[in-house]
Amino acid sequence: MRIEAEPGFLLHSTPYRDTSLLVDLYTANHGRVRCVAKGFRKPNKQGINRSIFPYTEHHFSWQGRGELKTLTKADGIQTPVFLKQECLFTGLYINELFYRLLQEQDIHQYLYQQYQRFMAVLCAAQPDEVRLRQLEMTLLEELGYGLVLDGEGQTGAALIPDKYYQYIPEQGLVMSVNQREAAPGSYSGADLMNIAAGEFAQGSAQRTAKQLLRSVINFYLGGRQLHSRELYRQHLQSQSSV
Repeated sequence: MRIEAEPGFLLHSTPYRDTSLLVDLYTANHGRVRCVAKGFRKPNKQGINRSIFPYTEHHFSWQGRGELKTLTKADGIQTPVFLKQECLFTGLYINELFYRLLQEQDIHQYLYQQYQRFMAVLCAAQPDEVRLRQLEMTLLEELGYGLVLDGEGQTGAALIPDKYYQYIPEQGLVMSVNQREAAPGSYSGADLMNIAAGEFAQGSAQRTAKQLLRSVINFYLGGRQLHSRELYRQHLQSQSSV
C-alpha cells in the first residue's frame, strides 16, 4: 500500500539504527501512523540527508502493509518554525498528549483541523491558555471521553452555582459531601457552568478548567507520566532560582 502527499505533523521520534528514525505522524486522513524514516537522522550511505520537523505541517508519503510503515517522503508545506519558551513547552505537551492518547489509524478530521490551527497560533509565538484548554476538551470529545458538565451525572439535576462538585471520569459530576469549602478535587458549580458554556477566559473558571482537565487527562493516561510536564516544572524551578 502506498500513500502519497498526505498532510500531517510529526508527533514523536526516536533514533533507529545509524541513520534513521522511528516516527509517529499525525495525519489528516489516516490518523496516527508509525513509520521507519530511513536516512532522516543523518545522511545515509549515499550522502542523502532528509529532514522532518515538529510543529510544521508536511506532505508525507509512505508505503507498507504492516503496522510499521516506511516513510518515503516528507515535504514541508511551510517553513519550519523553532518554538521558544512557553510556546515550546506547550508544543511539547500537546504532541506528547496526542502521541499517548491517540490510537493508531484512528481518524479524527475535525480534531486534526483544531490541532493544525493551534500549531499555527504557537508558530506565531502566541501561547493562549484558553485555546489550549479548548484543544484538550476537543481531544477528549473526539476520543469519546468528553466532559459532561450540564448536570449531575446520575440524576441529571441542574448544577447549583454556589455548591461544589467532584468529577468522576466515566460517571460525571457528583455533589461533594464537604460543602463548607472547596476540598481538593472539588469545583464550584458556577465555574463548571461557565466552562460548559465556553466562558472560561478569566478568573476562577479558567483555573478550574485547568485543574479539571488535568485530572481527567491523568485518568485516561492510566498512570503514564508526561515528560513534557516534568521538563516544564524544571524550567520553572530554574527561572525562579535566577
